Amino acid sequence: MSPTRRPSSVASLRRAMAAPPAAENPSDESLTSRPAAASVGSRSRPVRITLNLPVDLYREMARWMDSAAEAVDAPRLSVQDTLRAMIRAGINDTAAGGAVLAELRQRARD
Repeated sequence: MSPTRRPSSVASLRRAMAAPPAAENPSDESLTSRPAAASVGSRSRPVRITLNLPVDLYREMARWMDSAAEAVDAPRLSVQDTLRAMIRAGINDTAAGGAVLAELRQRARD
């Protein structure tokens, strides 16, 4: 065993998620006015997210994926590929994005 102690993975994750140090010159607007999302674009690895779905919504999505696989003449579609395509459609297609906004508005009222 190594004489040096290795940091835990939890500690490493906390350091990685910590806010970056403040700019040395706070009056420099190029450093402080940059949107937080800009730093995400520089990642070389994909960002991992977790999504918890109610069972009925997952079953509905699975049925949709089965019919979509037939439509694109594929044996099956992965959940990851399906969700990526849905996210891209919501972002890039005005009609799909509008449908997402309508769903979000409806959920906010409930």
